[in-house]
Amino acid sequence: MNWRRKAAAFLAAALCLLCSNLVLAQPQPLAHYNAVELARESPTSVQFAFALNLPQVLHQVMAPQLQYPAFLQRYADLPDPAFDKEIAKASAALSAQAYFTLPSGAKANIKQWQLPDKLALRDSFKASLILLNMPPGPASHLDPVRVLAQVQAKTPISRVQLQLPPALHPIVVSLPNDKFWLTEQIPMAIIEMP
Repeated sequence: MNWRRKAAAFLAAALCLLCSNLVLAQPQPLAHYNAVELARESPTSVQFAFALNLPQVLHQVMAPQLQYPAFLQRYADLPDPAFDKEIAKASAALSAQAYFTLPSGAKANIKQWQLPDKLALRDSFKASLILLNMPPGPASHLDPVRVLAQVQAKTPISRVQLQLPPALHPIVVSLPNDKFWLTEQIPMAIIEMP
């Protein structure tokens, strides 16, 4: 009987060790990549639904010369009027660098960026700052933030060239019939809007 208990204990210990090694071998999730889904609203209008690591994107758009922690601290503490002005400038900068080039050669900029309110933005800056001081781990990043934008053209949108700001790269672009990446090396793509 004693050997059965020893065998059972040995087997239980081996199974525990195997299970713990399997758990440790699982890949740890990384920070979310930026993503966008495009959906046609009308023949001349396309809706963009972004999922962004917004503090990092805004750092690149608003103050790339600052170190990331300094950016987070500075902008989290800005007075409301100055913060509103900076966010308006960031939206304008995103619009200037995000557009469709139509077959005629005309550009249709992506506009009406619907960023979260200033309280939510400040909170995301503060949370990012806290996460920077934590040891790296599976939960050491913020969930992506939903941001909507829209492009409106004077002519129907069908086959166009899409260009998005470098601050969003890398970004996975999802169309109803396609999915691809835009990166620093591949900053634009020809797309067909169904």
